[in-house]
Amino acid sequence: MSVSRRQALQIGGVGVIGALGLAVPLSSVDAKSASLLDSKNMPRPYQRTLPIPPVLAPKSTTIGADGKKVHLYQIEQTAGMGSIVPGLKTPILGYNGLFPGPTIKVNRGERVTLEMDNLLPLFHPQWGYRLDTSTHLHGSASLPQYDGYANDLTGRGLCKDYEYPNFQPARTLWYHDHAVHNTAQSVYSGLAGQYHIHDEVERNLLPQGKFDVPLTISDAMFAKNGALGYNDNTHSGLWGDVILVNGAPWPVMKVQRRIYRFRILNASISRSYRFQLGAGDPVTMVGTDGGLMPAAQQVTSWRQAGAERYEILIDFSKYPVGKRVELRNLSNKNNIDYDYTGKIMAFDVTGDPVDTSGPAARVMPTLLTGSATMNLKPTQSVKTRHMRLKRDLDIWTIDGTTWDEVIKSGYKKVVADPDLNDIEIWEFENSSGGWFHPLHIHLVDFQILSRNGRAPFAYERGPKDVVYVGEGETVRLLMQFGPHRGRYMIHCHNLPHEDHDMMAQFSVGYDPDEPDPNDPIEAVRPHPIEEVTTDDSGSPASTETAAPTTTSQPTQTAAPTTTQPAAQADVVTITTARHRLNKDIAFAGTSQYTGASAGASVVIYDVTPGRTASRLGAAAINTLGNWSWTTKPGPSRQITMVRVDSSRGGTATANVRTD
Repeated sequence: MSVSRRQALQIGGVGVIGALGLAVPLSSVDAKSASLLDSKNMPRPYQRTLPIPPVLAPKSTTIGADGKKVHLYQIEQTAGMGSIVPGLKTPILGYNGLFPGPTIKVNRGERVTLEMDNLLPLFHPQWGYRLDTSTHLHGSASLPQYDGYANDLTGRGLCKDYEYPNFQPARTLWYHDHAVHNTAQSVYSGLAGQYHIHDEVERNLLPQGKFDVPLTISDAMFAKNGALGYNDNTHSGLWGDVILVNGAPWPVMKVQRRIYRFRILNASISRSYRFQLGAGDPVTMVGTDGGLMPAAQQVTSWRQAGAERYEILIDFSKYPVGKRVELRNLSNKNNIDYDYTGKIMAFDVTGDPVDTSGPAARVMPTLLTGSATMNLKPTQSVKTRHMRLKRDLDIWTIDGTTWDEVIKSGYKKVVADPDLNDIEIWEFENSSGGWFHPLHIHLVDFQILSRNGRAPFAYERGPKDVVYVGEGETVRLLMQFGPHRGRYMIHCHNLPHEDHDMMAQFSVGYDPDEPDPNDPIEAVRPHPIEEVTTDDSGSPASTETAAPTTTSQPTQTAAPTTTQPAAQADVVTITTARHRLNKDIAFAGTSQYTGASAGASVVIYDVTPGRTASRLGAAAINTLGNWSWTTKPGPSRQITMVRVDSSRGGTATANVRTD
């Protein structure tokens, strides 16, 4: 189906899409606009300065038994008002009331507990659905209970405590809402933010600080009063006529004549982009979803679908002072494009003194770093699985499976069941119904082996967790499953497709008919948001956040404080310690052993002050050095301190959360 510009204008704005219904794929639709704004309120390109989201500071920072920092963060999901279109306010949902949400920055190996408070209205103010949330840290190898499973919902007035190990190499992640059947509208309303893991390799290779710039790109359409418009065209997708970068329409950034690094996240719920610098000048691609590529790649354009992240370097030293360099969108098949969707943002080259401190200020890196994912070989695969992406009537499916079937199975139905540490090849075929599908596989990074038998694009030659499966394409992916056992999701990141109903799950090293210590819904439940504490004078306690480099004393809501003897062959840590009286009890942690030992385990003791130590239970240490133990309803007496003894000689104690 092709609609001319004249036909589009005759039908009128949003009406062109709704009238045509998009029952079949598009080849192209061009229209003047989708928004219903008066001309005085319609934003124009390059009138706004690029905003940079604030970096979130932790509530507290402690030192774990492994000597690494343990950060406690808090974010409130709230309704807010955005200044997006001239002269009007736009109601949004935001992390801390912001869109995008604040950026979280941590170093590799530093653990994070994130208290995610749901202070949203009970129902969406515009679209009426219930605003339960589930937060997915996209790109993190989190345990299932912290992965933002679609049906692991946190209701209004409740808090979910997410724990992130951050053991993966440096990368650009992002956190976003993942609530079942409402992900598209909630992310579109603003529930998205970037999360960066740094490590020494990356810090020594790529620009840092103000020269390391997050760009969260999305699109939107607006009602006459400035509110967001929403039309997903019978669940096919939403394509707005206003391009936002960090929440601002078509912004401008002033740059020095040196190399900058840009972390580009496509946070659009449907639109894909084909980015290019205005003059067709090449950029240097250095990072994909899963971190640094083995070698930098020079590219003149690249296509990027929802949830994909690419890190690029642009050398502005080759442009004269006063030059405006545009980042443009050449678009892809099955998008809907409007007057200004070919523009993204602009960079104005200034004559300011050039700061050449830090790496890659003047010289582009070439060799970067290898990774476990990119070192995998197809000959290591123990199984090849083939799955088809298609539309059955009005429902999108993965290999014929929908999320509704997963729910009806009691969350047991899986499309794949690799064992822990298995290496497999997965093929995704998109040969029916057209469209493009950005496929996201939770937990793992993968290597793209081929597209229709041909090599992947140059910019894809790094570890990925989302793959653009284009029209008529079959992609082959290579991945290793771990480091956790349990159930994880796989879905399309065209979010209206995911919500209706293109989502399934796979299990890793786990039989869905057996008890699951890491049940993604039941292992860690939300709890009531704590009331504001008061100091001795009765005034509210200070809510000032600690600087990331400081250490403060843990509060009752902080991550467990672990202590251990200074010298031991087995360094045991307790990362989760929680006892909700008459409800459940959960402990988890790690074991880092310097010797050779198999069949190891930990024994867990109640060492609450004022009572005799008593044994609670035991847990096996898996091959990756992780252990966990949960039970319901738990002991009848409240536990406030726990000790763990490893069969390999290590020991650790921790305070226990009681909320």
